[in-house]
Amino acid sequence: MSVQPRNPGEQRPQSLLFRFRKFSTKIIFVTGVSVLLGAVWNVVVGRQGIHRLSSEAAAEIEAGLNSANREYLTNHLEDKATHVNLRLGEAYRDLQTLAGILQTVIDREEEIAPFLRTAADFPYFRDQMKYNPKGNWYQNDPREPSVVSVWGYLGKDGTIRPEVQRAVDETAFLDLILPAFGKYGADKLQIYYIGPEDKPYVRLTPYTDMASTFDRLYPGHNDQGWYKFFFPGIAESWNEWAKDPAGLDAHPDQTTVTAPYDDAAGGGIVMTAFHPLWAKDRKTFVGSVGLDLTLAQLIASIKDVKLATAGFAFLAQADGNVFAVNELGAKTLRLRTDAGAGQNSGVGMLQRFFKDSEDAGVSGIVLPNDDKVDYREMVISGETYIIALQRLAPVNGWAGPDARIAKERWTMGFVVPKKEMYASLLAAQKSIEKSRTVIVGTQVLITIASFLVLMLGVYLISRKMTGALVALSTGATRMREGDYGVRIDVNSADEIGQLGVAFNEMASEIEAYTNNLEELVGERTRALEKANEEISELNAKLAQENIRLGAELNVARQLQLMVLPAPSELQEIPGLDIAGYMAPADEVGGDYYDVLRSDGLVKIGIGDVTGHGLESGVLMLMVQTAVRTLLAANERDPKKFLSIVNKVIYQNIQRIRSDKNLSLTLLDYSDGELQLTGQHEDLIIVRKDGTLDRVETMGLGLPIGIDLDISDFIGSIEVKLEPGDVVTLFSDGITEAEDSAEEQYGIDRLCQVISRNHERTSREIKDAIIEDVLAHVGYNKIHDDITVLVIKRV
Repeated sequence: MSVQPRNPGEQRPQSLLFRFRKFSTKIIFVTGVSVLLGAVWNVVVGRQGIHRLSSEAAAEIEAGLNSANREYLTNHLEDKATHVNLRLGEAYRDLQTLAGILQTVIDREEEIAPFLRTAADFPYFRDQMKYNPKGNWYQNDPREPSVVSVWGYLGKDGTIRPEVQRAVDETAFLDLILPAFGKYGADKLQIYYIGPEDKPYVRLTPYTDMASTFDRLYPGHNDQGWYKFFFPGIAESWNEWAKDPAGLDAHPDQTTVTAPYDDAAGGGIVMTAFHPLWAKDRKTFVGSVGLDLTLAQLIASIKDVKLATAGFAFLAQADGNVFAVNELGAKTLRLRTDAGAGQNSGVGMLQRFFKDSEDAGVSGIVLPNDDKVDYREMVISGETYIIALQRLAPVNGWAGPDARIAKERWTMGFVVPKKEMYASLLAAQKSIEKSRTVIVGTQVLITIASFLVLMLGVYLISRKMTGALVALSTGATRMREGDYGVRIDVNSADEIGQLGVAFNEMASEIEAYTNNLEELVGERTRALEKANEEISELNAKLAQENIRLGAELNVARQLQLMVLPAPSELQEIPGLDIAGYMAPADEVGGDYYDVLRSDGLVKIGIGDVTGHGLESGVLMLMVQTAVRTLLAANERDPKKFLSIVNKVIYQNIQRIRSDKNLSLTLLDYSDGELQLTGQHEDLIIVRKDGTLDRVETMGLGLPIGIDLDISDFIGSIEVKLEPGDVVTLFSDGITEAEDSAEEQYGIDRLCQVISRNHERTSREIKDAIIEDVLAHVGYNKIHDDITVLVIKRV
């Protein structure tokens, strides 16, 4: 249908208002606005959904990092503190052994006096003393095993006083002992014997020109007593111990250490440890033995601790003096150092205190007053750091001039920038934000492209569908204007053709058609909005499901750890010293151990569910419940006990349609008798005398849960335990732990660790095992649950 052209010279109105009144323009405008609003709403809803999902994911990641970081720093700090305690304890034990030898000599002096008096006459022991008039001291020949220095105030006119010479001769036998103690054991710089306050001569190894060195480094040392000049107050404190109403029994640990100091003779940072010697009646202090313990390796191990990029470790005394920290740590803590304090009068201590820090937060650090790991956050120079503190083993400490001996507790600390510990969270947030920007940008581009395509389609369709109507409208307008000569060509016999005959009907149909078209556009818009709402609801449900699953795993892990026996529960079992450890490979582990007590019987169990994860953890809880229930029911027959446990677990496994099973050994202990039933890893027994036995359990049963009745396969073994015997139970997560070269830890290495430490407490044995396993694994991933249970009869 078309309209015949106007007469030549006739003008057609083309104003903007006229164009907007066109039906095709209205269709395009209404459709475009509706689609555009829907698209904008879709982008906004999608962006908010992604933002909410990223926020919830970040919160979940942060919670997990908080737990993981705290566990990592706490375990690492405890391991490092144990390592330091072991290194120092080795040196203290060397000193205590030497003190024990000399104390025995003093207590048996009357019996071995002939030996002591004549030993100095032998060429090997003879001390060739020479007087130095310039320094006013006496010293022996450099070729002798140890140097003996006698100070001027112990002699007269170039001659050593007789009672002092006699004392020197009676310790000549130390030429056999001191060199060996200096060479073996802990890393020692020097080891020496000092006489009593009235005769403080020094016998030291290895040989050094001690008297000349003292003249050069410590002017005035030869003018007063050795103890008073070098360590004022230390002898007075020892004498006070002897005056204690409870006697020396009130001080079982008499090892006394100085604060670390820079050795003036070039030995680096050292610490002197003393042990006093007493008269036979234990009422008088009669001398001491000591050693200079070089701290170079210990301090280097502290400085070399790597915590993220800018993290570091430090070691501080109880008064806040930081004597071990790397350069980055000292700079971060803004510590001020005075390494020469008191160097010209006695021993000069290293001075580097928290309270003198230039940072207000560091200067206010309060060290822990108990043995728990102190985990906190602190702002240093405007940046947040995570700080973990752990006290070391106590020791008697002498802190400086005229100070009395008091219990000293060093503190080890880890300091890590919080932003480095949460680097993965920041990276995840950055990645999520980047992905969100890309998604939103892509969505906007797709929306724009879809809008343009849709508008083009609407335009083409509207143009085709409204062409005839435009012609009729033009004709009607021209007719309304009085152009009655207009002619509308009708090319069809349909409704549009009939409109050319009946104008009123044409107007009515145009109105109806327009309304129908607008309704169609509205329905499509509503359909798009509904689809967008459904997508948003699905996204929200997906985020909630992820949160729920994470919470369920966390609850399962907490339940698993809650049913393990608490240390306080283990300590209440009479006659046994028990310590246990379990670390799952995943959120939820499949290892099981328990220690229960009922009517004089101690029931001990250890097992390993195949695989690990949530299903294995649930099966472990089933086993724990079954064992505890049967024990509460007073079932005493070990074979019947294990058979019932198997039947319960088998039926539960069938019900949940699982293919899991587990190895399980149950031990009944009573009055030194240990009875074993069930199949698991070998039982390792180290007797008090060091003899090692391995008890194989393969013939004592079948895996739990593979058959309904295993009673015919259950066997039993009885083992006699004497006081001091150690029994170790473990899972294959220990023996199969691999290092970076895929070499397994192995049961032989486990036996060696237990044998080396069998005289220690069960907790110390357990700690030694775990420390050795982790050292073997290094940074390699642990693929299986790790469980160990140490039982020692006391």
